[in-house]
Amino acid sequence: MKDQLYKRIKLPQDLIVFIKNSRVVSKYQTDFQQRFKNPVFLEVGKDVVLSSLCSRDLDEATGAVLNDLSVEIEKLRGAAAVLPNVDKIKQILTKAENEVNCGELRVMVSFISELGTASVVKVRLVGYTKYVNELREHLLNEIIIEEVLDLVHPELVNCFDDILELISLKTSNISMKATCLPHPSVTVSGPCRLVQDTHSALASALAKLIFDIVVLDGPGALHYFSTDGKKEKEAVERLFHVCIREKQGSNQQSSFLFVGLTRDGVDEAVTKLNILFEDRCSTKIFTNEDLKDLTEDGMKDLRKLAQQQKLYIKENPQGQGGLIISGLKAGVGQVVQMVDTAIPLRRELRVKEEDSLYLRVAWCLLAPNESWERLPKAENYDLEKGNIANGIVDAKGIKWTVNLQKTEARSRASKKAAKLKRLENLIDFTFPLYWDSMASGENLKEVLLDPQSAEYCTVLKRFRKTVKKTVLKIVRVQNIHLRRAYEAKSKHISDKNRLEGGAGERLLYHGTSQESLDSIKTGGFNRSFSGRNATAFGLGTYFAVDASYSANSRYSTPAADGFQTVFVARVLTGVFTQGRSDMRMPPPLSIEEPHNRYDSLVDRIDNPSMFVVFHDDQAYPDYLITFS
Repeated sequence: MKDQLYKRIKLPQDLIVFIKNSRVVSKYQTDFQQRFKNPVFLEVGKDVVLSSLCSRDLDEATGAVLNDLSVEIEKLRGAAAVLPNVDKIKQILTKAENEVNCGELRVMVSFISELGTASVVKVRLVGYTKYVNELREHLLNEIIIEEVLDLVHPELVNCFDDILELISLKTSNISMKATCLPHPSVTVSGPCRLVQDTHSALASALAKLIFDIVVLDGPGALHYFSTDGKKEKEAVERLFHVCIREKQGSNQQSSFLFVGLTRDGVDEAVTKLNILFEDRCSTKIFTNEDLKDLTEDGMKDLRKLAQQQKLYIKENPQGQGGLIISGLKAGVGQVVQMVDTAIPLRRELRVKEEDSLYLRVAWCLLAPNESWERLPKAENYDLEKGNIANGIVDAKGIKWTVNLQKTEARSRASKKAAKLKRLENLIDFTFPLYWDSMASGENLKEVLLDPQSAEYCTVLKRFRKTVKKTVLKIVRVQNIHLRRAYEAKSKHISDKNRLEGGAGERLLYHGTSQESLDSIKTGGFNRSFSGRNATAFGLGTYFAVDASYSANSRYSTPAADGFQTVFVARVLTGVFTQGRSDMRMPPPLSIEEPHNRYDSLVDRIDNPSMFVVFHDDQAYPDYLITFS
């Protein structure tokens, strides 16, 4: 009697469950009885166990089981694995499963999320191989899914069709949509099998592409290669099998993304595009000297034009200052033309503005000899406008740096500092350079001189030539009304005496009392008071050459505290003659011209020590010296 033979078949647990829940066992028992001479028995536990007396029948039965039953797993990825797409796929497969299982269980479908990721779902098909394959084909060919592939550059979105052509990827029966939102990517949609195959092929092809980014100065390259140079760019793309696209960059640069199949192809395309652009470009350097006559609005217009022409503009780093402008030749040419046209007009306007300002405002520099010197018109204008970055040049050609906050200039050569001063003239009055500035509406200002100043020392030195008394203070008198009248008189006498020496201005002395101080400072020297102290040489106002005469207590009456005062006056002596006590005005210069009189009288012609004038405007109280 033969021994019973056994064969254990290890099947996936899902398939064991299917066998137990279906009519598989009874079907095989019937089939095996009809097919084999020796009965083959089938039992199901943890595994499937076949038994028979014939090994050949046992092997054939085992083959039948393995062929007839199967398990297939397909993975849903990306958009197909998440809601709502995964639910739609479940509904479709469940419907197909129900149709197949009509009457008996032939196949089981289950969905399993892959551990560690929410974007992959396994579809497990278990049952008769025939029906498993039918549902698998239905899944792969009939069910529409989507998968998303990230793109490394946002520029690839706009040229994705060109990229597909570059990598020769066929896209029949599926669709691919590139987008920048929420990030650069391409969505592949269509039948499941085609989508998965295409996704894999596309990812592999994109990974092999060569990328390069080229940056050109100025935005003009972007404009050029999208307009006049577009055909040239397209020719480079065809010749070297690359895609060239604009890349987002700064407003001052043109950036291009090069995509190609080989490094050599990309490098050659980059070189060619650079050459094409450089051949059509030029660069212009404008120094500060070139641009100094452009106004702030003019500079704005220059920059605006450069921006409109897509030019690259930057500060000149060579130490000369100014601007470097580069880009397409036509655009650079327009900027050069604008500057060449604007600067002569601006210089002409600038000269007019300088002349006008020079009448109204005087910027002065305290010279080494401590006298105030007026700066040239150009420097006067620059100081008033605050254009001091490049410093100033005085009338002697010395260069200075300026600190307006300190109203100070410093010599670039000697490094010594000097004071600056601004005087604002009136419409009908120009401030003397040695005066201090005065507030609007202020007519009289008394300035106490610094004993250390050159001005103080000069006045003191002249006074002490003949007076050895102690000086308490020296005050400069700034009276706009008196000085205006004095200068008008000076011009009149100068014009009258243009052949005889002009106005003959002298610094003379006039003693006074405390009671007369304010009257003289406010209203000037009044000849109505003539005769009060002297009338020997005419009935006018007397001025002495030597301070000692005016410092005499007879003319400079001591105050209660013992202090005396003497004015240092500017006097227009003009053409003078010998005076007499009975003269109420100077005599005529000649009998033929009775109305053309001498300007002043003196005590003696050869070496006068005293001058007498008969017009109040003919003398100005310049300084007041207080002494004891």
